[in-house]
Amino acid sequence: MQGLGLVKSLAERERELAEKLEEARKNAEAKVAEAKKQAELILREAEEKVVKLTQEFEEQLREEIGRIEEEARKKAAAEAEKLKSMAKPKIDQAVSLVLEEVLP
Repeated sequence: MQGLGLVKSLAERERELAEKLEEARKNAEAKVAEAKKQAELILREAEEKVVKLTQEFEEQLREEIGRIEEEARKKAAAEAEKLKSMAKPKIDQAVSLVLEEVLP
C-alpha cells in the first residue's frame, strides 16, 4: 500500500509540475505578445517621427531657399542699379559725342 501512496504522490507532483509548466508557457506567450505589441508601437511611433521630422526639414529647407533667393534678388537688383548709375554718365557722354559728330 505504501508503494501505491508513493505512486499517487508522484502522479500528483507530476500533475502540479505540468500545470505550473503550462502556466509558465502561457505567461511567456503573453509576455512575448505584449513585447511584440510594444515593439510594433515603438516602430510605428518612430516611423511617424521620421515623417514629421522629414516634413519639418523640408519646410525649413523651402524657407531657407526662399530667403536665399530673395537675398540674391535684392543683391542682383542693387548691383544692376549700381551698374546702371555708373553707366548713365558714360552713355550720356557717348550720346553727346555721337550727336556732335552727326549733327554739326
